[in-house]
Amino acid sequence: MEQEFLLRFLDIGVIDLKGDDTKLEKLRSTAKDLSVSLQNAPSKTVSFTMVAADPHIAPTDLTVDEAMTSLRKQWETVANAFVGRPVGVLRAILLDAIVQAARSDDAIAVAFVNTARNALVHAETSDETEIWREAVSEIETKVDARAEAEWATPEMITVEPLQYKPPAPVATDYEAPTVDLSELRAKVNSATGPWASNEPKNSHYPHNNPEAWGKDFASKISVVIAETLDGMAEELAPAPVDLSSPLSNLAKAITVHVDKVLSSFSGATAGLQRRTNLLWWKEALYSPSAHASYLDLPPFEASALMALDLHEQVPTYSPASVSAFLREAIRCLPADKNDPGDCERNFSSLVRDARTTVFMQPFRTLAARYATAPVGRGSLLSLIGHPGDSGEIDAATLRLLVGVDASTNMTPSEWGTYLFRELQSSRAVNENSTKRVKKK
Repeated sequence: MEQEFLLRFLDIGVIDLKGDDTKLEKLRSTAKDLSVSLQNAPSKTVSFTMVAADPHIAPTDLTVDEAMTSLRKQWETVANAFVGRPVGVLRAILLDAIVQAARSDDAIAVAFVNTARNALVHAETSDETEIWREAVSEIETKVDARAEAEWATPEMITVEPLQYKPPAPVATDYEAPTVDLSELRAKVNSATGPWASNEPKNSHYPHNNPEAWGKDFASKISVVIAETLDGMAEELAPAPVDLSSPLSNLAKAITVHVDKVLSSFSGATAGLQRRTNLLWWKEALYSPSAHASYLDLPPFEASALMALDLHEQVPTYSPASVSAFLREAIRCLPADKNDPGDCERNFSSLVRDARTTVFMQPFRTLAARYATAPVGRGSLLSLIGHPGDSGEIDAATLRLLVGVDASTNMTPSEWGTYLFRELQSSRAVNENSTKRVKKK
């Protein structure tokens, strides 16, 4: 039975309904409505998750407003039941709604897991740690199951037999030719003498000129036999058969069968090829997009570029281990000997560089395609992709929009992993939204 996370918040006291089950039903209905809203607009997954994960989210945040509006539809007097806006209750509703949506939509599941992994590191959710661990674990297991299926390399490749049905034999009426003996007899008879009235006659009689008679007889009987045989041969000639259609159908069936074989082989080896390429990439430490070695770049520049390059190499549905793979790949980079303090940098300076420096331009371009300009709590990509006139963001605004303190220190591996998860989350919901628009 699927776990209901609303009840888990009730158990730890975040929600206090005084034992009133009717109020609980109102919360459940609200969570269901928000889940439907999320499935209709998957791009909200990032903001829903970040707000749900932050106990200190501003009561005026746009996502909190949306959740409150949805709750009022189910519970008109909710404002009288709490002192101030019940942010804790709304966060619980949001998490329950996200999990419901993620259970039925893989793209939402990818965005939730990656966003939650980033957000929870910087959120003070000690009382809720177990609840979030269970929620992330459940959905991450679901994502990994799909990802493993796409990344797996089966031991055997099974291909269906060639699908071709030969045309049915064409039935023809056939009658063996026969010789008209009466007609043949009359023609032979006419060749012997003058007594046949309707056929060419042999004017030579044996008693008058046997030699001439014989020659005339041979000539006339040869014509009779030849005409008879030619007539039979004409009747025995086979009717022409058009093989173009059955041969064309056979060629098409073989082409389709070969395509299926190649597709099966390609699909079966895709996972192995992907893993091989990633191992090569990690060992080479060379950027395919920048055409430069990561070793020649400052650690934080390299880590951001590695996040971008890895994102472009792996599919949306990738196992959680890919983030760990990236973290270890970044750790292979040597520390900057000229700046020992560059092993860690504060979040504010990292965001500033991401919004202004030349090397991050490809990242900004992709971020702008994935995320809209920042409005309320949301993705860091919104800030990076839409830097405006200045790259500077004050600490209060940064905390309000991204949920991370400006003074938070990060290592290159933490920074690169954070960016990679943001990219994976945004691509998942963007692809999902695009498919929905095409269906309509």
